[in-house]
Amino acid sequence: MTNNATALLKVLKIEFREFCVDFLSLGQIKGIFSNAGFTLENEASSGGARRGLVDEFYAATDWQKIENIHKFFKVIEYILQLHYISDEAKDRLRSICTSNGFGVEDNKINYEGSILGEDLFAYQFPAGLPFGVLKPDFSISAEKGGQTLKYELQDGLGLVRGKVYPDFSFKMLEASYGLDASKNRVLKKAMIDMNQSEYEKKFFIEYAKRFDMANQDLPVLIPQAWIQWHSQAKKNLRSASSLHMDDLYRVDFVAFWNNRRYVILVDDISHYATKKESDWYADQEAYSKRLKEDRKLRKENWHVFRVSNWELRDGEKLQSTLSDLREFITF
Repeated sequence: MTNNATALLKVLKIEFREFCVDFLSLGQIKGIFSNAGFTLENEASSGGARRGLVDEFYAATDWQKIENIHKFFKVIEYILQLHYISDEAKDRLRSICTSNGFGVEDNKINYEGSILGEDLFAYQFPAGLPFGVLKPDFSISAEKGGQTLKYELQDGLGLVRGKVYPDFSFKMLEASYGLDASKNRVLKKAMIDMNQSEYEKKFFIEYAKRFDMANQDLPVLIPQAWIQWHSQAKKNLRSASSLHMDDLYRVDFVAFWNNRRYVILVDDISHYATKKESDWYADQEAYSKRLKEDRKLRKENWHVFRVSNWELRDGEKLQSTLSDLREFITF
């Protein structure tokens, strides 16, 4: 973390401690911190003081680890969702967050990018974010007494690394490859070819044309992004006995904008129906899987935008969908 980010977090922790003193009981403080994953090495010795109990949780935590900072934000988000916490207290907590550079939206802290910056992307994707239809190869190397994760990319794959937050545009992507507007033709064609279906490609091309993605300061759509990776083959991961049968590994598009990360999914009819002979029938199980995917993505702090092929067949509907996406991402 940068010195500025460390200073902001320090102030937030102090003000949050005083919030706990004013609005929470000892039992509530202990329960909320514990639910977020915080632990104390020994039984609390604060002697019944709320301020002391918060300080004990702070002292038992390694604040150099980004995952612990995430836990701290979960503590705040949990409080904002509790029904027995007064509106006055919640408004006070939101004010504390925003005054220290942490916006609050839908009871979630928007901490990505502006505070943790490049550190956050490196935490989310230690080896970078590969994109493309082919499954990337992966290696673990021993270096300097530790292990280094690395994707072994082949033709047809790209990799996002480095500074992504708060905003990631096409110009930033091309710059990461050492390109500029005079040399990006191959990159543009490769990104178009990466789209897996006719309607994904249509959506990507129309987005790029309408908003002049290659030249304007707006989010680049990264096609076929591997947000997870597993060594097993897809058929094994999708088997009924697999613990990972409902997990998403590659998504149609991702974007990074306004300190947030987005998943854009384009569904064909098989995502919500089953084909019998030549006819399609609504399938509640298939539909429920899509809902489950969305819930899991949201829990991982992805903002999900899902559309269907039907919306993309008609030019007017497609343009309306692009307008909705622009409003959703806010650019």
